[in-house]
Amino acid sequence: MVMSSKTKTKTKTKKQKSINYDEIWESNPMKKPFLEKVVLNIGVGAGGEELERAVTVLETISGMQAIKTLSRLNIKEFNLRIGRPIGTKVTLRRKNAEKLLKRLLIVNNNRILRRSFDNYGNFGFGISEHISIPGVEYDADIGIWGLDVSGRIVRPGMRVKCRRARRAKISKHHYVSRGEAQHFLEKKFDAQVVKKLDLDFI
Repeated sequence: MVMSSKTKTKTKTKKQKSINYDEIWESNPMKKPFLEKVVLNIGVGAGGEELERAVTVLETISGMQAIKTLSRLNIKEFNLRIGRPIGTKVTLRRKNAEKLLKRLLIVNNNRILRRSFDNYGNFGFGISEHISIPGVEYDADIGIWGLDVSGRIVRPGMRVKCRRARRAKISKHHYVSRGEAQHFLEKKFDAQVVKKLDLDFI
């Protein structure tokens, strides 16, 4: 008897729901994930005063120094040249990343879309107005900016993949799956993983 694709999907979903991640984390410290980093990004498309305003926005939100991102392609239609500044980003790690993520999740009432996760511990969401972030006030000279937020959840030992000396491959089972990443955010940050964002604006 051949199982249909829908039946296979339902079976996989049931298996994922039956996994007790808390027991796995307690039994093996190397399996317990943590938030490695959070990256804030604003794509401007050009340099000049607009880009400087975007840099100021990220530095105000994060309290860290932002860097400018450069174009990697030549596109005449968009007036892009290789090496030209077109955006800005800032990266926060560990404790600083945790504090910032708690503030950023408040914007969407601590809700995040289910499709915002992949099977490697990565997740992301957007913020349409940076002034909706707690602690950020409106500045007429800067205006209102939108930004992208991306984070990465990993297990201990992932450093061997990126270190300069004696790099090694990471087993597929050592990556944080979609379901595990969702459970981590729900437990650690009181987030709600939903299919659709229905925000209640006050």
